[in-house]
Amino acid sequence: MTTSSIVPGFLALHSHRSEVLAETLSAWLMRQPLAALEQEVVLVQSNGMAEWIKMALAGQGGPGGGVCAATRVELPSRFLWRTYRQVLGASNVPPDSPLDKLPMTWRLMALLPACVGDPVFQPVAGYLRGKRPEPEPERLLQLASRLADLFDQYQIYRPDWLQDWAEGRDVLRRQSGQPVRPDDKAGLLPEDQRWQAELWRRVLATLTDAEKQATRPALHLRALALLQSGQALASPVARRVSVFGMSHMPSQLLDMLAALSAHSQVLLAVPNPCQHHWGDIMDGRDALRAERRRHAYKKDNLSTVDFEQMHLHAPTLLAAWGRQGRDFIRQLDAFDDLQAAQERHPGVRLDLFDDAPGADGRRLLTQLQNRIRDLKSSQEPVEAALDSSDDSLVFKVAHSPVRELEVLHDQLLLWFHAQPEVSPRDVVVMVPDIEVMAPAIRAVFGQYKRGDARFIPYDIADLGAQATSPLIHAVEWLLALPQQRSRMSEWVALLEVPALAARFGLKPEQLPTLTRWMVGSGIRWGLSAPHRAGLGLDTCADDNSALFGVQRMLMGYACGADPVPDAPGLAGIDPYAEVGGLDAELAGALAHLLQALMDWWQQCASEATPLQWAQRGRALLAALFKAQDDTDRNALSALDQALNDWTRSADQADFAQAVPLTVARAAWMEALKVPKLEQRFRAGGVTFCTLMPMRAIPFARVCLLGMNDADYPRRSPRADFDLLGLPGLSRPGDRSRRDDDRQLMLEALLSARRTLYVSWSGRSVRNNSEQPPSVLVSQLRDEIDALWGEGTAKRLTTVHPLQPFSRQYFEQDSTLQTFALEWRAAQTDANPGDAAAALNGNLNGNLHGTTNTQPSNPVNDPIQLEPLQSATGTPVITLGQLGRFLQKPVGAFFRERLQVNLDVERSELPDEELFGLGGLDLYQLLDHELQHVSTDLTPHNMPSYTQRVVQRLRQAGAMPLAGVGELEAHKLSLKLEAMLGAALQERQAYPQPAPRVLIDLAHPQVHLQDALSGVLSRHGPAWMLLSLRANALADLKGKPPKALPAKLIDVWLISLASAAMGQPLVCVVVGANAVLRVPPPEPQEARAQLQVLLDTWTEGMRWPLPVPPVLALQWLKDPDNLNALHDLYEGSSHVRAERNKDPALARTYPTLSDVLDSGHFERIAQAVYAPLRDWAAHIVVEALPEDSAQDEQEELS
Repeated sequence: MTTSSIVPGFLALHSHRSEVLAETLSAWLMRQPLAALEQEVVLVQSNGMAEWIKMALAGQGGPGGGVCAATRVELPSRFLWRTYRQVLGASNVPPDSPLDKLPMTWRLMALLPACVGDPVFQPVAGYLRGKRPEPEPERLLQLASRLADLFDQYQIYRPDWLQDWAEGRDVLRRQSGQPVRPDDKAGLLPEDQRWQAELWRRVLATLTDAEKQATRPALHLRALALLQSGQALASPVARRVSVFGMSHMPSQLLDMLAALSAHSQVLLAVPNPCQHHWGDIMDGRDALRAERRRHAYKKDNLSTVDFEQMHLHAPTLLAAWGRQGRDFIRQLDAFDDLQAAQERHPGVRLDLFDDAPGADGRRLLTQLQNRIRDLKSSQEPVEAALDSSDDSLVFKVAHSPVRELEVLHDQLLLWFHAQPEVSPRDVVVMVPDIEVMAPAIRAVFGQYKRGDARFIPYDIADLGAQATSPLIHAVEWLLALPQQRSRMSEWVALLEVPALAARFGLKPEQLPTLTRWMVGSGIRWGLSAPHRAGLGLDTCADDNSALFGVQRMLMGYACGADPVPDAPGLAGIDPYAEVGGLDAELAGALAHLLQALMDWWQQCASEATPLQWAQRGRALLAALFKAQDDTDRNALSALDQALNDWTRSADQADFAQAVPLTVARAAWMEALKVPKLEQRFRAGGVTFCTLMPMRAIPFARVCLLGMNDADYPRRSPRADFDLLGLPGLSRPGDRSRRDDDRQLMLEALLSARRTLYVSWSGRSVRNNSEQPPSVLVSQLRDEIDALWGEGTAKRLTTVHPLQPFSRQYFEQDSTLQTFALEWRAAQTDANPGDAAAALNGNLNGNLHGTTNTQPSNPVNDPIQLEPLQSATGTPVITLGQLGRFLQKPVGAFFRERLQVNLDVERSELPDEELFGLGGLDLYQLLDHELQHVSTDLTPHNMPSYTQRVVQRLRQAGAMPLAGVGELEAHKLSLKLEAMLGAALQERQAYPQPAPRVLIDLAHPQVHLQDALSGVLSRHGPAWMLLSLRANALADLKGKPPKALPAKLIDVWLISLASAAMGQPLVCVVVGANAVLRVPPPEPQEARAQLQVLLDTWTEGMRWPLPVPPVLALQWLKDPDNLNALHDLYEGSSHVRAERNKDPALARTYPTLSDVLDSGHFERIAQAVYAPLRDWAAHIVVEALPEDSAQDEQEELS
C-alpha cells in the first residue's frame, strides 16, 4: 500500500489488552507507511507508556523495521500547542502560551499585591497579609502558584467559564455547558468567589492584543474553526496521529483530534475493559447520553436498571472502579462513527476482545479479567473452581513497609526459580508514594551484591531530582541557610556530598579525620555570631560556631600545643593542637568552605530580581560543586535548566520585582519539579514506580504494595476556592484523584498476565492488631468471596510475622518462606556457609525450613571453646585487660576471643552546645583536667590555676554559654579546688617518687604482666599510689559512708597485684565526692585471690559468663528479692537496665532468668564479687569538704 492511500478519518481500536492494541497499531503503521522523511506522531499520557510503546513498535518491526525510528512520542499538551502553530502559523502563535502555569504564577505575583485593597478580594486579603500590613512574599507565591494551577485547569476543562468572566459575566455554566440565563440565580458565581472572575479579567488586562489571541482557549477556538472551514492551513499537519493507551482525555483534545480527522488519519488505540456497552452501570449516566453507541448491549438495556440492583447485571468491580474510563469511552462515542470507519477500511477488525493465546481460563485472575470483559455479574457462575496451586492472585499482610518489601523479595526469588522464563524485567511494583518507599526499597533490595544468588536487579522510577541527588539536597540546604542553625551534623552531611568535597579538595577517606577535628574543636551550630544574630540569637556570640572551631584549628596548626603551659589562649583563642602534619590541609579546606558559606549568607540577606537570583545561583553552584560523575552532571544541568525556566517565565510575565531568598528558593525548586517525558521508567530489572494514571502496561507480575486504608485511594483535598469541586458543576471528563485511583486499580488488575500481588501493612507493630487494607482491596476480596465462596480471599492471604528472623519461618511444616540465610543459621543448626553454597549452587529446595531441626537454646547449650592460646603459647594479659573482663565478662569474651566488638560508638554528632554541666559532660571535663594536672601545682597557686583551667575550657567551647556558663564555671572551680586540694594534701605525706612496681604473676593458662608507675614514697617502706577519678566512688548517705565496689575493680586489682609482688601499696583515690584510703591486703591472701581471678578469666575466654558486677553485688546483698534483681537487670521506669550497658550481654542473655539459669552466675558471684565486696568494706571513706557533696554524688554516679 502506498503512502498516498492513507485515508483521513477518525478511527478507534478497542481492546482489553494493551499488547493487542500495540500489535495492531504496529501492523497498521507497517501496512500504511508514511513517506521516508515523515514522522509518526504517537500521543501518550506518561513516560512509562512512552517507553513501552517505543519498545513494542520496535519489537513488532514497526515503521522503522525493528527499530522505533521516525516516531515522535509526546504528551497531548505539547502536541496541541504544536498543532496550533501548524494550523494558524508559527508567526501567529508564540512557542509558549503567555498563560501557562509558570508565567501565570509570576503575573499573579505582580497583580495580587495591588488587589488586596479591593473589597472584592477580601476573602484572600487576610491570608496574604498574615500578621503584616502588606502581603507577605512567601504567601503571595503560594497563592499565586495555586491560582496559576487552577486557572490552567479552567483553561483545559472550563474555557467557557473564562470566556464568560472575560466578557463581564460572573456566572458558572452547569454540566451542559449552556449559557446561563439572566434570570437563573443558581448559575451566578458565589459572592465569596467573585474575586476569581475579577482576577482573571485583571490578568487579561496585562496582556497585549496579540497575547490575548495566544491564550489557549482563544487559539483552540481559532484552530478548530479553521480546520472545520476547509480553508488552507498555514502549514501541513501530521498525516497520521495515533493516540495510545489513554483512559482519559480532555474534551479540548478530543475536539482537536476530531477536527484534524478531516485532514489526517487519527487512530486511537483505546484500552476498554469490556466488549459490551457498559456506560449505564454507574451513576452519572444521564449526563452522558450520546446519539451513538460504539458497542451493543450484552442483553438488556441497563439504562433503566436501579443502581442498587446493578450487581445483578454487571461486574461489581467494573462499576466500582471504572467511572473514569466509562466517561472517556462515552465521550468518544460522540466522535466515533463505527459504520463510517468500517466503510473506509473494509475488512479491518476494530474491536479486539479475543482470549489471549495460550491463556489458562481456569486461573482466578484470568477469570476475573474475562468476567469484566464479558460484563458478567456476580450472580453468574464462575467458569472453574479455584485450584489449590493457583497463585494468580496473592494477598500478603505484613507489619510495615520494610517487611512488605522483605516478603516481596522472598516471593520474587521463588517465582524466578519456579519460572525462569519470567525475568525481573517482567515485574512491576507500584506503590502510592514512591518517594516515601524509596529508602526502604534500597535497604531491602540493595543489601545483596551481584554474585549473591539473592541479588535482584531493580530500578526506581518516578523519583524527583531531589530524591535522587545528594547534590540537590545540598543546594536546598544552602538556599535555606539564613534560616538554618547550621548544625554540626548538617556540616558533616554537606561534606559527604562528593561534588562539594571535590570542589574543596577533600577525599572520602579524609572526612573521618576532619569530622573528629570539627567535634574536638567545639563546632556545634551556627556559622558565626552575625549568622546567629540573624536567627535572633545574638547573645550567643561566636562560641561553638563554625568560625570558632576553624579559628581553633588554624591556631592549633600555627602554634601546636599551648606554647606556654596553662596559658589562657592566644588572642582569646585556645589552640586545637590535634591539627598538624600532612592532614593540616583539611583545616584549610574547611576554612575555605566556611568563607564561601558566609559570602553566600551575606548575599542571601538582600532581595534581588529573578535574573539576579539566577546569576547568584549559578555562581553558588560554580563555587561549591565540582561534578564527579554523570549523576552530578545531570543534577547541575537540571538546576541550571530550572533557573532558565524560572527566569524565562518571569520574563514572559514582565516580572522584574525584587524578591527575598524564600521566594527565590521556592521558585527554583518548583521549576526543578516539572516532569519530563524523557525520564526513565523501565530498565533491566524489577521496576518500582508510583501508581499513576494511564500506566496500564502489561507485566507478567504486577505487585501493589502499601495498599493501606489510610494511603489508598490517596487523599487530595481541593482548595476551598476550586470551583471545579462545587456540587452540581462536574462534567464528564473531569479529573479527580478519587476516580484516578479507582481506574488505576482496574488497570492494574487487567494488566497483570500471570499474577496480581497485593500487599499492605495489615498488622500493628505495637500490638499486632489488625489494620484494614484499602477499601479497593476490600472490594476485590469481597468480589472473590462472592464468586468462589466465603473465605476464599482469606485462603489466598498470607500473614507474615513481625520480624524476618521469626522462628515461624524455620519451624517444621511451616508454609512461610524466606531466603534470609543469616537468620536461618541463627535459628537452626544449619551452617550458614553450607547454606549459602547450596543457595548459590541451585536456588531451590525447601528453603522455608521444613528440613530444619528445631533451633537450639543458646543459653542452655552455650558456646564452648578450647582454652585461649597465643602465638608464643601462654597468653599474656595486663591488669587493665583483667579489669575490663571483670566489668563486662561477656563483652570481653566477644571482643578478645571472638574478635567481635559490639560496643558501637555513638554515631550522633553533637549539634548543641552544653546547657549545663552534669552527668557525663561533667565527668568528661573533670577526667580530662585531672589527667593533666600541672606538676607545679601548690596550695598557693591553686586558685589561679583553677581559674586558668576554667578560662581555657571556655575558650575551647567546653562550657555552657552566657549566664549559665558563669554559674557552671563557679561550680567547676569549687569542684577542682576540693579534689586537687585533697590530692595535694595526700601527696605532701608521700613527697618522694618511688620506682615502678613490676607485676609478673604466672598461672597455668595465662600470664599476668604489668607495671605500676606514679608510685610515691616517704621515709620507710610504705609506698602510696595516688589517683584522681572524676566519678563519685562512695555512697555518702549511709552512716558511715561506704565505698562503691563496682566502681573500684581496677583499684582492687592494683592493690592485690602489688601485695602479691611483695610491695604492698596504700591506694588513695580522690573521687568526685570523697577520698578513699585503701589498706593493702596480706600478700598470701592477694596471691590466692588473683589465682581465682585468673581462673575465672581463663573460663571466661571459653564461654560467655553472665555475671555483671552490679547484679552480682545486689544478689549477694539480697538473693531472694527477684523483683529488685529483675528491675536492675532488665530495667524499669526509674532504673537503667544493666544488660543494656553491655550489648554482648544483652544479645547473649536477654532476660534475668537466662542469667540465673546459666549455671555460672551464683558460682562466679561467690568466687569473685563476694571478695570484692568484703575488700571494699575495709576502705576508709572521707567526704570532700564541699557544700553539695550529696547532689554531686547523685549527679555523677
